[in-house]
This record gives sequence, C-alpha cells and structure tokens, in this order.
Amino acid sequence: MFYIHLVTYNILLAVSVIISLPFIWRRVRPDREFPEGWRERLALYDKETAEKLQKQKNIWLHTVSIGEFLSVTPLIEQLQKERNESIVITLATKTGRQVAEKKFPGINHLFFPIDFYPVMKRAIRKINPKVIVIIETELWPSLLKIARDQKVPVLLLNGRISPFSYPKYRRVRFFSKKLLHLFSAITMRSEEEAEKLVYLGAKRESVEIVGSMKFDLAYAMSRAVSPVHVRQNLGIDENRRVVVFGSLHPDEEEPITDIAGRILEKFHDVAVVIVPRYLDRTRIYNILERKNIGYIRRSTMPSKKNTSLIVVDTYGELNNFYSICEFAFVGASLYRWGGQNPIEPIAFKKPVIFGIYNWHFKEEWQKIKEGGGGIEVESYDRLYRETIHLLENPETCRQMGERAYKVLLENTGATERNLSVLSRFLIRKGY
Repeated sequence: MFYIHLVTYNILLAVSVIISLPFIWRRVRPDREFPEGWRERLALYDKETAEKLQKQKNIWLHTVSIGEFLSVTPLIEQLQKERNESIVITLATKTGRQVAEKKFPGINHLFFPIDFYPVMKRAIRKINPKVIVIIETELWPSLLKIARDQKVPVLLLNGRISPFSYPKYRRVRFFSKKLLHLFSAITMRSEEEAEKLVYLGAKRESVEIVGSMKFDLAYAMSRAVSPVHVRQNLGIDENRRVVVFGSLHPDEEEPITDIAGRILEKFHDVAVVIVPRYLDRTRIYNILERKNIGYIRRSTMPSKKNTSLIVVDTYGELNNFYSICEFAFVGASLYRWGGQNPIEPIAFKKPVIFGIYNWHFKEEWQKIKEGGGGIEVESYDRLYRETIHLLENPETCRQMGERAYKVLLENTGATERNLSVLSRFLIRKGY
C-alpha cells in the first residue's frame, strides 16, 4: 500500500509542477547570482560541484527558511570544529542561500532538489551523504524512501509541529505513519510536540525531547554584539532610550505607526525603531508620510537629522537594535501569522511584548512568559498600554529583563543534545 501512495504522490507532484510551472519559473529562473539554480533543483550539478561532492561522504543538512538555517548554525560550527566534517547545506530560497553562503563560505551550498523520485534518487547519488539531517518538520516521501533503500540514515532535528500543520498530517495519518517510520531518529522541542508526532506514527523509541536550538543561537549571537559600539556606530546618544518594534508583518505596520507617534508625543527622550519583516513588501514609508511622521532610514545613519523614529531598511541588524533597546515588541504576532522570534531580545536582558498569534514559537514563548520575562497582548490598545507602563517604570522593565535572561540560560543546551544524537549515527557508520 505504501508503494501505491508513493507512486500517487509522485504523479500528483509531477502534475502540480507542470501546472504551476509559469509561477515556479519566475522564482527559480537563472539570474546573475545563481545561473545554475534551476538545474540544481533537478539535481543537475556542474562538473566542478559534482566532483567535489564525490571526493568524500558528506553530511547533508536541509533547512527551508532563513530562521531554520540560523537556528542550526551553532550545530554546523560544532561539527566543523569538533569533527571537521564535510557538510552540504540545501535551502529552498535564494535569500536563504545568500545568507548561508555569507555565513559559511567554505561549505557546499545547493538548492533543495524537487522530491520527484528520479530527481531525488540522482540527488542522493551525487550529494553522496553518509547521513541526511532535516531541520524542523518536513516529510519528503521520495527522499525518505530512497535513503532507507540505500541505508542512509535520515534524522529530523529540532522538530516542531504547528497548530496548522498538525490537523493536515492527521488527515493523512495512514501515509505519515509510514514516512515517520523511515526516520532513524527524531528530536523535538517539547513533550507536547513529541506526543503529537508519536500519534502521527513516529516510533516512540526514536523520538527524544531536546529543547529548542533557537535559545543557543540567541545566546551565541548576543555574545558577538557590543551595545556600546552599536550606539556609537548609529550615532544614538547613550541617554536616549530606545523602543523596538521588530519583524513587523505588513498588516501590523499601520497600527504600530499610530503607537509610535503617541509614544514620541509623550516621551521626548525615546527613539522608536521600526523593523519591517519584508523590505520588498513594506508599506511603512507611505504610511509614515501620509501621517506626516518624520523618520530616518537606517542606511543613512549616523545622521545629523532627528533620530526619534528610525526605519531599519537593511537586513541582518535586528539584534543590534535589540541590544540597545529598553524592551521590544516582536511582530507577526498581532496578525494571524504565528509570530517571529521572541528569544533574540531576551539574550540582551530585554523584556518582550508578544501578540497572541504566536504558535510558531509556542513552546519558547510559554517559557519566557511563565518565567516573567515577557508580556502577551491581545490588541494594539493593550500593546500601547504595556509600552507606556514599561517606559514609566524603568526598574520594572529592568527586572523583567533579568528574568527573561534567566529563562534563556535555563534553556540552552539543545545544540549539544542534537549533536549527541547525530554523532551516534556518525560513529555507527564508522565515520
């Protein structure tokens, strides 16, 4: 029966790719930076890449989003440092590929191949993996079946199941059970998510609870940032208090600008920083100009202009602003998106305000909130009130930041636990 399901899956995949080809091509067509990108998605690698991959057995590590990739960077660093492993990273998007190449220029980076059986079989043959590691929760039927047939262990690390994906998996439990049995080991962030995966068909003895590697990442990244240097580089006076509204979804921008305007009217020693999540989709400039609210762009700083409202129009600097803020609101959480990462601010001892739509970080946020390091809000009115309360009560804000940092320290270590699981398979294979 599993083979019938696998064949059906591949037929449906092929049909959907053909139907969606015009849309897909716009996303994967050759460009100046990745001229061979579309070929990599078909596992058609250039001669130099193919020869390089065949020189040794590789750890194939796959992440989809930038967030997933960043969360696993401490694990990659330890693999390089402690075991000197040859690693191949596959990603789904061009942006993710750019970030990965900048972070690890000496590692092989490829686009993830289509999970069509002939394509994936060619990919596994050419990538030459000794173990395949999938970050968070993705079930690729062809990859899992081919890897099992070729006796290549597949691990699911830092696993998670969102409230939206779980009902979908339940509807195809007859198929997910077969797929989950093909994983050699699974690590999950929490007991609740582990139990859900076992219900969907994972073997209980293969599942371990290790916590979230995002705590480790936040701790490591905070060590590399100097708040004093950040203020100097930006030209922000040390006496200027900073409030950050980070990773805002486009639909959050309008009400957040209203809150920012009200804050600036009330507190003249405060600078508000707005960080849109999607710079190519943001409407923040039109909104601010329509409301006649003055602002400067991060790319123009340091500047002699008034720095009461800063819009961050560059990538990769959110942690710099978290390091100098009093507290932060983390976005995509007052819109039904599921929330962005609330762990990063607490690594700098900063309290977090987070909306009720936070399922992407449900377990992490629960720990922060229960530890007294954050405030959950259900509306923009409540967000404004809590913002004013923290600005008017700096000692309360400081104590909350200390409690938040304690939560961070109590939850680090997931990287080591995941590395321990991975190492068992490297030793077992004799590598």
